[in-house]
Amino acid sequence: MTAPEKDVALRHAARFHLIANPNYFGNLTDLDLPGLPKAVLKKVGDTTFEELTCLGYNPDTEILTAIVRIKQQAGYGGDACTDGSQEYVRFYLDYGDGIWVDHGVSSFTIHDLPFKDPLCYAVSVLIRPKRRSCCDDKPVLPNVRAILSWNVMPPPNMPNWPPVWGNRLERDIQIEPRNWFICKLIGHIGDIGIQKIDPALIDKLATAVTKLPPPKPDPVLAELMKAEKGGDELTVLRHVFPAVAKLAADQTDIAAWQALSPLKAFDIDIGKFADFLATPKFNTTYEELHCVGIDRDAKTLHGVVQIKRRSGYSGNLCQKGSREYIAFYLDFGAGWEYQGTTFVEVHDVDVPRGGLWYQAALPVDLDKQRQEWCKTGRARIRGILSWAVPPAPNQPNFVPHWGDREDCWIEIRPFPKGVIPGVFTPFLESIGNMSVAKINGAGYANGTSIGSTFTADDAPFGGRTLLKGDVFNLPPGPLEYRIMIQGPSDVTPRVYNTPFDVDVTTFPSVTPVTQTLNAVGDWFPYLAASPLVTVADKLLGALNGLENGLTTVYLEFRQPLGPVLATTVPKAFMVDNTGPQADVEITSGAGNCGKFGIGEVISGTYSMIGDHSGSLLLHVTPLPEAAGGTMVITSAAPAAFFTPPFSGGNSSVSISYAALSLNTNGASGNWELDTTGMEPCGYNVRIYVEDRTILNSGPNHRPASDIEGFCLEQR
Repeated sequence: MTAPEKDVALRHAARFHLIANPNYFGNLTDLDLPGLPKAVLKKVGDTTFEELTCLGYNPDTEILTAIVRIKQQAGYGGDACTDGSQEYVRFYLDYGDGIWVDHGVSSFTIHDLPFKDPLCYAVSVLIRPKRRSCCDDKPVLPNVRAILSWNVMPPPNMPNWPPVWGNRLERDIQIEPRNWFICKLIGHIGDIGIQKIDPALIDKLATAVTKLPPPKPDPVLAELMKAEKGGDELTVLRHVFPAVAKLAADQTDIAAWQALSPLKAFDIDIGKFADFLATPKFNTTYEELHCVGIDRDAKTLHGVVQIKRRSGYSGNLCQKGSREYIAFYLDFGAGWEYQGTTFVEVHDVDVPRGGLWYQAALPVDLDKQRQEWCKTGRARIRGILSWAVPPAPNQPNFVPHWGDREDCWIEIRPFPKGVIPGVFTPFLESIGNMSVAKINGAGYANGTSIGSTFTADDAPFGGRTLLKGDVFNLPPGPLEYRIMIQGPSDVTPRVYNTPFDVDVTTFPSVTPVTQTLNAVGDWFPYLAASPLVTVADKLLGALNGLENGLTTVYLEFRQPLGPVLATTVPKAFMVDNTGPQADVEITSGAGNCGKFGIGEVISGTYSMIGDHSGSLLLHVTPLPEAAGGTMVITSAAPAAFFTPPFSGGNSSVSISYAALSLNTNGASGNWELDTTGMEPCGYNVRIYVEDRTILNSGPNHRPASDIEGFCLEQR
């Protein structure tokens, strides 16, 4: 079904409507926000163009994934030669206390594409669970809520925010138990004389301790049968299936024969299940594959599996459990091509109503199928789910005994501009989590960050600045690279070889391992030279302690000890590692720490000094005692950016660079506080400022503050 042209036109005009009236579509009406204008056109939760269809979590990798189905050919802001638009997904977790915890937002770029069939995309966030338990305690099964919103980022910490285009979806997931070492430590805290331990310290210990394989024994078939009190024939078959499958593959497998020996005690004839074993049919009684899709940025295929029953998965969280395998196939137009098989581990857990939802991912290299910039392709994707036994490879029509299959279409996006198909090309994608395309010639970043976690406005970089990128059309064999930088005082480029930590996953393992990357002779090993190795966020380096000013960076790649094969395009970015300064003074009457009468107008001065000022706030505390006062900025230098008096209402006033009311180098001037309506009390006048620097590649900025006190009396 093709969307009407009027709906496409409305989406094209949506941004202008929302600038004029943030409640133009009425999606904010039920939030009871103060001063909210009336809706012009009622439109909330429209899934005509995009829809969030699945949520799944992998307890081992701690990756939470959403699958989004794109349904139309137009309405996404332009074709593949344009910037297109963004599909945002924000994730919340409720750990059982009714409080939604914001776990971040992610996004992917979408374009108008000439494909009539829906396309399936995966988008993920790495979460750090706020709550865990030991394997023999009550499992932690949070409820996940995700909000999909087209081209408007869902605001943080607003779990009830309704999108105009998009939808909300909720599912239940399972959190991996605590490390067995930490659980044993907690169990012996009393024995060693420690009465209390900070939960935050436990989490730090968990990350510091090497994640050794916990001693999870194989469950004994007899124990499983007793736990089920015999069970019906389907339950019995479920328990014996792994051993029977091993025997079918190798009739000399002594361990498999021994595993089946308890069947005699339960008077069970395995021959009853011959038909089931000989002629498999899709069976979704215990698990079902609901969605498949591609995360283009992470270069991974994803499948989302629903676990439906409390048992039948070969053991609880203290035991080994079993695996849900997913074999992936892609059809680029000439038939199905096997991409590989992945898995997610599951256990016997008291599942909530609606089941537990897991995801499994598989790295994929599509460089051979990608075309030059502007030319988008597509492929058919198929996932085959099979419990306990991996699906036979290179059999796209394989029918598992337990599981099913799911198909969709995925986009094969073109290479970035300047990358030629078949030509080895390294590509620096982002600096400080800002796309290099959003860093202007003066070195300042503007727009939304990679992953949509913050927005920059003429922002420099400071602190730990991350370098992330990719390598296309990889040559065979290992690669290495070195980082070259040239700061304001450097006559020529120099090598930057400071070690940094990366999270590395080597397939078929699904658990990332933190690894310190050290340069050897100034050259770092390029770990992702194999498609089976994934480096989290495609991290290539971390710059620290740089000199203030314009700095240029580029990377050189070679095979070990060979000549330089290729170099990334040099990119300049502005560095600011110096924070702002702030000052506030009371100059009228008795001045700082003086006494004043209610109704007096107190005046003073303020200043903010910094190379890249971002925001300035003047306010009076405590509240609500100060709520009756009115703070006003009466003069400022430079004054070209706003005309005083500038009042924020009540006892605070703020100005910002983003609102074009704060000069990039700060501001200074005079303020007045009308104390009429304030209560007698001791008060503080505070100034709090932040610069615009992208600090440590994230949403934080460098702050500064100052404070002066006064006493207000009834006279």
